[in-house]
Amino acid sequence: MRRTVLVLAALAGLALLSACTRPPPGAYAHDTDSPQSASGRQLALGKNTSGETCTASRTTSGGALIYCGSWHQPSAEVHAGPEANRANLNAIVTRGNWRAGLEQRYACGNPKPTTVLGRYPGEVLLCTQRIGGWPHVALAALIRGHVWFADGVQPAFPAMERAVGVISGAVPAADAGAMTTSVSDSQLADRLAAAAFTSGDIHEYGKLMTLGNRSNQAEDYPAAITAYRAALALQQKALGPENPNTVTPMLDLALNLSDQGDYSQADALLAQAAKLAPLAVDPTAVARLDHYRGLDQLNQGHDRRALRLLSAANRDYASLLPRSVLRPHPAATGSDDGFGLSAGSRGGSLLAAQSTLLSPIGQQALLGVIETLRYEGVVLDAAGHHKQAAVKIDRASAIASANGIAPPVLRARLDRSTAAVDTAFDRTASAAARLAQASYDFEHALPGSRPVADTHLLRGGVLDLAGQPGKALEACRAGIKLLARLRLGTSAALVAPCLDAANREAEKNPARAGVLRAEMFAMAELAQGSTTSREIAESAARLAADSKSPKVAAAIRAHQDAVIALSRLYRERDGIAHERQATPAAINAIDMKIAAATRRLAEADESVEAAAPNFGQLVQQVVPAGTVLDRLRPGEAFLDIMPAPDGTWTFLLHDGRIAVAHTKVDETRMTALVRKVRQSVVPTQAGLPTFAMTSAEAIYRATLAPFATDLAKTTAMVVSPAGALLSLPFALLPTEPVAPGTPLAKVPWLIRKMTLVYVPAAANFVSLRAIAGTSPAKQPWFGFGDFKNTSLAQAEATFSGPSCGDSARLFAGLPHLPYAKLELDAARAIFKAPASDELLGAAFTVPNVEHADLKQYRILHFATHALLPSELPCAHEPAIVTSPPPGARSAANSMLTTSDITNLKLNADLVILSACNTGGGDGKAGGEALSGLARAFFFAGARALMVTQWSVNDQVSSYLVATTLTHLASSTGEGAAASLRSAQLDLIRGAASGTLPAKLADPFFWAPFVVIGDGGQGTRNLAK
Repeated sequence: MRRTVLVLAALAGLALLSACTRPPPGAYAHDTDSPQSASGRQLALGKNTSGETCTASRTTSGGALIYCGSWHQPSAEVHAGPEANRANLNAIVTRGNWRAGLEQRYACGNPKPTTVLGRYPGEVLLCTQRIGGWPHVALAALIRGHVWFADGVQPAFPAMERAVGVISGAVPAADAGAMTTSVSDSQLADRLAAAAFTSGDIHEYGKLMTLGNRSNQAEDYPAAITAYRAALALQQKALGPENPNTVTPMLDLALNLSDQGDYSQADALLAQAAKLAPLAVDPTAVARLDHYRGLDQLNQGHDRRALRLLSAANRDYASLLPRSVLRPHPAATGSDDGFGLSAGSRGGSLLAAQSTLLSPIGQQALLGVIETLRYEGVVLDAAGHHKQAAVKIDRASAIASANGIAPPVLRARLDRSTAAVDTAFDRTASAAARLAQASYDFEHALPGSRPVADTHLLRGGVLDLAGQPGKALEACRAGIKLLARLRLGTSAALVAPCLDAANREAEKNPARAGVLRAEMFAMAELAQGSTTSREIAESAARLAADSKSPKVAAAIRAHQDAVIALSRLYRERDGIAHERQATPAAINAIDMKIAAATRRLAEADESVEAAAPNFGQLVQQVVPAGTVLDRLRPGEAFLDIMPAPDGTWTFLLHDGRIAVAHTKVDETRMTALVRKVRQSVVPTQAGLPTFAMTSAEAIYRATLAPFATDLAKTTAMVVSPAGALLSLPFALLPTEPVAPGTPLAKVPWLIRKMTLVYVPAAANFVSLRAIAGTSPAKQPWFGFGDFKNTSLAQAEATFSGPSCGDSARLFAGLPHLPYAKLELDAARAIFKAPASDELLGAAFTVPNVEHADLKQYRILHFATHALLPSELPCAHEPAIVTSPPPGARSAANSMLTTSDITNLKLNADLVILSACNTGGGDGKAGGEALSGLARAFFFAGARALMVTQWSVNDQVSSYLVATTLTHLASSTGEGAAASLRSAQLDLIRGAASGTLPAKLADPFFWAPFVVIGDGGQGTRNLAK
């Protein structure tokens, strides 16, 4: 089960001083405790080294705040120091209070003597923000027997020098702007000359990091990823891709990618961060690396690895803090805004601890200790070690309370974790109270967000356990309503207890059973939200608009293309930035493309808002059960399946009513059953294994058997599976117990009773049913196949390096598919298509596919190899194998990737992917609904897909597809799913009668193909 991860990166912004934004004026290094406030008129200070105009405002304490460019926060500050002389200036700068305050926030080198304003002695320090990583500079000038201190962002150094002159009285205010400054230190001069950033860059970085933190706290991972990715790009552009101090946004981006399930990208970023973290000036960087790696492993279900990494991170964080801070003591006064410590009641050790915690590093480290302890508790609780979990979580809470840390989000997280342990010990009243408080705190800090909704659902489950079904349903409804409004999904683990409560209420109150079951159906839908279902919904809305207003459809497509293009450029930038040979010119070039793509996206946003202001409302996450029932045809049923930790929930919508069943086969057991069935259809060197009939029977009993009466009247069924069931064709489930030794040709397979079609979610069924068979394309069919192999040299040019040798050899050695050519020949004859409506052999190349006008064809038919990254490790995305273009030096244009497919402009009723495993899925729980290939075709403009769930036999696949197309082209008006069923039954009957080999009755041969999106029956004849 995938667990929701709430990360430390979001909490960093709740500290007294944000880790990501420029501190307010009072946070600069002072020799006194009193912050400065600006007063009086602005003083012109000329330009900084980045060409921004700078001004200064005098402060009430006799100093100045310096502002450069459009940044609303001060770029630098000047204030008066003590009396001094040349002899003790270095000691003041090295050991005084000013230097101590500076070191809390910046890592500074040794002071170096310099000359200020051409004649006054001074000391300059080159620094780096400990948290944030931006270069900083500090200056101490001795003018007329007094020290003047200044510090600020690096480009502000000339303005700092001029401001010191004005504030000290050494330079008339009127002359400051035109005054020439002198930099006598060559290192500072080089650093200033190399500065490639402005105060505005730092301001923009701060805004992006704040937005990322806020989005992360709200568990809006796509928005957080966008913000963190932009922040990382900005900082890498300014400081260089290999600068260790870019590790903060890199880690935040990696973790949010992991939270969204993009583990490969997260792994690449974490590997890069592992090289940078030990060299960063932020002392918490290494601890945070282990912390985020631990959370990434927790996301992936590797609990033992997660626990080891979290424990290591906890030790590293703790090493940065005084022991007294980590020793729980009576609670101090809390602060909602940051770290509040009670006044000195524990003597010198407390004062030392307070001093540590007043620094951003101390705050970051303490938050890290608390969060890693809490997550250790989460992992232990999930593993059943409830007492150990309670110890960890109680200690985290005690440390937070003892140090007066009380921001609402942290309180809410601790309360949620404690409630989980309370529930394990049957302390349901305590758990419910804690979750009520957590809901309040989340709502206070993050109103109307996913954490609020999920906490409502958690509380509903606890109240149900406490025997309060009425209150449980009330809490569940609050969470479901909010998620529906946000168009967000959630986990089956959170929804299942709410289904329990609603089901018991329906059993007690038969008069309201129909209403309650419809409500339960809507709850279960939220557990099936996925990237696939959202993309299908968006594409279906676009295709629906196309039939009414092509301009609206074009605006929607332009917006979708702009989103994809920008995301692709950021990925490309990530790859360039990680290369050892990355040059500033290469990074600058991609940054310019990103800037242009960002502008195009903004323009596309405006266009789609003007053309289709209700587009967002058309992309539905949840549809009422009544709407699904209205779309069903006579004899058709809709089956929704939600495996959960406590069993499997199934909903059958048929003949105007909703039936609900709950069986005890939980998601772990279901995954094991599916894996056994899939393993039994994978050929070995010894041949095909014996089909796992017992496991297939168990799956049928857990999903369909409870609806035997309804199924007896069903001739077609739309299936919306989840978890491991996404990778299983239901056609191969036996509807009755099968006696040992029964020939496979005689087994009562489900396909014998009904047509089967699949959708990722109910909302997709509704939207795809509305546009099924509506393509305005005039031509019936276009085919692709008979690929020619690349040479080993071409493959090695693409899959280079020692680790990719196997990938290169596998790609170059892909076997020829002789029956694929026969399959396409048969299809062309069936549809009476001209030879020009094919790309075969050497003509089947990526450029030729991209240049073909495919919008004119209702059926697109690919008969070739398809490869997923799991099969070709050095491939970055799924691809359809094509021939190499003439003269190609590499295999790059021999793979039609998902990126290439999303750029295609289609308007097809059906796309056939007659290749290996084009539907994706490997029997694991929680996978995406479709492979990237299939999703890309939906995005490009397909209304239905015919794909495979495992590697297919070339000869039998050609027979099945050709027979399917024969039925599809017939005058009976069968849809694609019904035509596939007819072909599968022909194969099974042929094996039974002896007209075909008996072995073809094995599901390996006839069951791999499924249809996604087609309504099943009654679709108009696609061949006409």
